[in-house]
Amino acid sequence: LRVAPSKDRGMRLLCAAALVASASAFSRQGLAAPAFGVAARQERTRRPRETISMPSLMVQSAHAPASGPVDFCKKLSKSVAMALGKPESFVLTSFQKVDAMCFGGDAETPAAFLYLSSLGSIAPDTNAAASAAIADVLQAELGCPPNRYYINFFDSERSNMGYNGATF
Repeated sequence: LRVAPSKDRGMRLLCAAALVASASAFSRQGLAAPAFGVAARQERTRRPRETISMPSLMVQSAHAPASGPVDFCKKLSKSVAMALGKPESFVLTSFQKVDAMCFGGDAETPAAFLYLSSLGSIAPDTNAAASAAIADVLQAELGCPPNRYYINFFDSERSNMGYNGATF
């Protein structure tokens, strides 16, 4: 596939971007093989997408949870499952107590950093619901006010997440 030469660099970039976007769209729809002569990839048999989930939440704080790390993780697990609409059987939560955490120049008031990853379910409405549900648990367990933590939401690609000796 060739793009007609052009002296206008912007036009060349626009054409290249259009080709990449088209190829990407074809690939997502399974049309890349017939359209571009690419050998079709053999798909593994897997469970239906609606049953596959794997939200994972990692929490770091310099303050210990009031009920202990195990009960804290269990409370977070229930909150995340409900907020994202995922079965709790696939939710993974962890807590790591760090030596120090400074938020806004203040290292005394409880603060936390959270990382929430999921295959799907990461979207503005579910992020807001998860943030609200998690805020209640952080306040009760760590004494961490809602304005003293960040949550990094990440929508994982299925091919980048391993489970049970394979990927999703």
